[in-house]
Amino acid sequence: MTCLALVLTACSIKPATQTAQTARLSEQQVISIVWSALEPNTSSHHQANWEVISVESVIGQEVQDLFEGEPVPGGCAPGPTPPDNAIITPNGSYWYVQMKPRPTTPQPWPTEQFSPTAPPHVPEPSVFEAHFLVDGNTGEIAGRKLYCVIY
Repeated sequence: MTCLALVLTACSIKPATQTAQTARLSEQQVISIVWSALEPNTSSHHQANWEVISVESVIGQEVQDLFEGEPVPGGCAPGPTPPDNAIITPNGSYWYVQMKPRPTTPQPWPTEQFSPTAPPHVPEPSVFEAHFLVDGNTGEIAGRKLYCVIY
C-alpha cells in the first residue's frame, strides 16, 4: 500500500521545465522579451528611447496577417537581420506588442544655452515603429515587423 502511494505521488509531480513552459507571462516579462529582441536592431541600444504603445493578449487569427512576409520590409533596420517570422497558429495564444521611439527633442548642451533652432536629437533615426508577437506559452518571439525610414 505504501509503495502504491509513493508511485501515485511521484506521477503527480510535474517537472519544473514543463511548468515554466506553460506558465502565464506578465506584461512586464513580455516587454522584457520584446526589448531583448528589438535592441540589436536599434541605433541607440537604449530602452529609455522607446515607449510601449500597447501590450495585448490576442489569438493568432487576429494578428496573423500583420506578420506575413519579411520581419523588416526593405531590410532597412540597423544591426543583424532578424530571423524569419514563425508560422502563426490561428488558435494560438499570443502577446501583441507595439513600440515606437520617443519623439525627437532638441538636445541642449551644458555649455550652451538652449536654442529652439538647435538640431533635434534623434535617438532612433531609422526605425519608427516596431510590432512583436510573443508566444503566450513559450515566451518566444513568434513574429516581428520593424518599419523604417528609408532615406
